[in-house]
Amino acid sequence: MERKLFRFWSVAMILLIILISVPTESDAQQITPKKVSFTVGSGVTYGSAGDGAIGRLAGNFNTPSFRKQIYTGSFQYAFSRAWSLDIGFQSGKFTNQYDFDPAYENDFFSVTVKGITNMNGLFNVNSRFLNPYLSFGLGMIRSQLESEDLNSEDLSLLATAGAGMNFYLFRGADLFIQYDYNAAGSDLLDGLAGSGSSDQFASVTGGIRINFGSGGGKLASWPPARERTTITPQPEEAEVEDEPLTRTEAEPVQEPTEEQLMEREKREQELRERIDQAEDAMMQKREEARIFADNWREEQRIKEMEAQVNRFYTDQPEPGHYVQVYSLLNRENAETTRQKLVELLEGDIDDPSDKVLIHRFDDFNRVIIGPFPQYREANRVMQLMISDYEESFIITFPRSAE
Repeated sequence: MERKLFRFWSVAMILLIILISVPTESDAQQITPKKVSFTVGSGVTYGSAGDGAIGRLAGNFNTPSFRKQIYTGSFQYAFSRAWSLDIGFQSGKFTNQYDFDPAYENDFFSVTVKGITNMNGLFNVNSRFLNPYLSFGLGMIRSQLESEDLNSEDLSLLATAGAGMNFYLFRGADLFIQYDYNAAGSDLLDGLAGSGSSDQFASVTGGIRINFGSGGGKLASWPPARERTTITPQPEEAEVEDEPLTRTEAEPVQEPTEEQLMEREKREQELRERIDQAEDAMMQKREEARIFADNWREEQRIKEMEAQVNRFYTDQPEPGHYVQVYSLLNRENAETTRQKLVELLEGDIDDPSDKVLIHRFDDFNRVIIGPFPQYREANRVMQLMISDYEESFIITFPRSAE
């Protein structure tokens, strides 16, 4: 399987090099475009078991490990609007996602050489702010695995393919977001050798691309800037001797009549009244907005208080062993008893405020301590309670019938 994967990606890289080598007609522009750029970014990796909502697009690990931090960087060279070369690295860590899976840590570092196909350049689309692209390539991944049964260093082939989008900021920098699917030639990335011969993982990253070059234009993968048209000055016409102006007498200014003055005062009064009405309406809107904001904040405060109180209530305890101390009808008495138990158990168990719960059952409020995965741990806590709460006993959930 690994040999077939290597042959496939080797043929793909040869085709990419041939396509890049074919001369393409570039857009004529007066300003020389930039060719070189560097990227830095960060994101997360996905190594699921291949059975999620998007299937293998989120990876294929025997031991799931997803949403782990990853750091990336690369050197890029733009041959034309359509084709670029990317030499990049990724650095991160895989760990077991769930406590019931075998524990492992795998620090990895990969280097890849990829070809990038810019869609706007390939299809001659003059989008000046968005530039989608596809990428595929080969590289190597080095991993340092530590687990209970294995402690080894591994170096294997890595095939990668992905898609992304560039967002134009200005001539010297762009933003990008990218998805990559990576297939390793090793089956030990997830700390467990499975039935297959390759572990696959995905990554979603984002960051900034800094563009360099002696030219003052954009990066070559972007369309050229619009050319500015220059206006050629027209030849000056021969001066024509001005004819002497004939002086005309200014017409006398007519004074407004009394009716016109009264009409003007009436309009000014109406305008002032409208302004006053608008100001009153604005003040009313501001007052309504203030009342609405106060009411919303009060509702949020009440909701937070209710959530804080209901945090230690449960209708269906998690599976495990519990110590039942009391079963009370009165809710306030149950909450008082719970607070006493939290103070009493401080230092004897971890996080007593999270362990002491109130189980709502019919009309009763059961004060319970747990869950404990081992029966002997529940029995130890019950021995601590027996002197103050003689009726304490151990109860296990889920219960077959109650």
